Amino acid sequence: MANIFDYIDWRGDLDLTQDPFNEVDSLILSTVSYIDFELIETDLKTEKATIREAGEQFNRLHADEKIKAGRLVPDSIFRLLDVMSRTPRFRDMILSDYVNQIDEEEEKQFSAITINLGDGSYYIAYRGTDDTIVGWKEDFNMSFKAPVPSQLQALDYLEMIAKKKRGKFRIGGHSKGGNVAVYAAAFTGSEIQKRIMQVHNFDGPGFTKDIIDQMSQGEISERIRTIVPQSSVIGMLLEHEESYEVVASTQLGIFQHDMFSWQLQRNAFVKVDDISASAYKVDHTLREFILSMNAEEKEEFVESFFCVLTETGAKTLSDLNLKEILAIMKRLNKEEKENKKILTQAFRMLLKIPTKKQL
Repeated sequence: MANIFDYIDWRGDLDLTQDPFNEVDSLILSTVSYIDFELIETDLKTEKATIREAGEQFNRLHADEKIKAGRLVPDSIFRLLDVMSRTPRFRDMILSDYVNQIDEEEEKQFSAITINLGDGSYYIAYRGTDDTIVGWKEDFNMSFKAPVPSQLQALDYLEMIAKKKRGKFRIGGHSKGGNVAVYAAAFTGSEIQKRIMQVHNFDGPGFTKDIIDQMSQGEISERIRTIVPQSSVIGMLLEHEESYEVVASTQLGIFQHDMFSWQLQRNAFVKVDDISASAYKVDHTLREFILSMNAEEKEEFVESFFCVLTETGAKTLSDLNLKEILAIMKRLNKEEKENKKILTQAFRMLLKIPTKKQL
């Protein structure tokens, strides 16, 4: 079975005029958003650089370092940038308008980048949740708060780019990046919606019912595609207005959230009929738990859970060492039985520690 690196080896020699943009290209560009572009020389917040230039700068500046992407983001993203920078398909695409904001007061984690594809269109890539604890708290806030700051920021970013750039847009993101991509496309005005060619939500969570009811997707809904792996956990959270497609993965359980494990055949995903029984079970358990609480109870639950994490002084999940992880697990075991199971499951999900039932 092939993955996105195999795809680049196979198709990387052809630019978009020779072989049109496809769903795999969209996943690749969504994945690029996870790269911290503050690690290169060019200030992409105010300047531009081709993918080739960005890759060369990164390799030159960090040749003797082993850069880690964090506990949840695969380190393969740096190899991806290097490979893309060497291929005719991607190397001349232009990166610009990089935004990366972490705000603990506002409980917001947001990042996006715009990519000029060279065919008269642009790709807006929204980053999913990174390693920051505040980013994950914002994700949990989605269960009772609508909208969350990153959703509003995604809409502002789309409208800002639409004013600056002429032409059509493709929009995408992985994990929370997919969620905010859908939000931005659904809530922007009709004039901008007309310029959106397609929206890709790669294993991103859904929305509260309040947001679903407000969404004026209209014609844009036909251009929204949600793709999840067969043991999806993140992508099954909350409500989805749109249907979803299921892709095969070489990983197990929660590890299938890793986009590098998704299987491809030529320039398309290898699809399976439906998500796995274990994914249905996890989804049902989380859904029942969420529905059992009102908004105030959900907020109290989220606050108590993240209080346990922040008491360690950690800012990111990578900051948590084994001693702290064991202390947190011990602390969670003291919770009431009905809360303990969900709290422990949520903590395992953050650290990507699957239970036997999730495998």
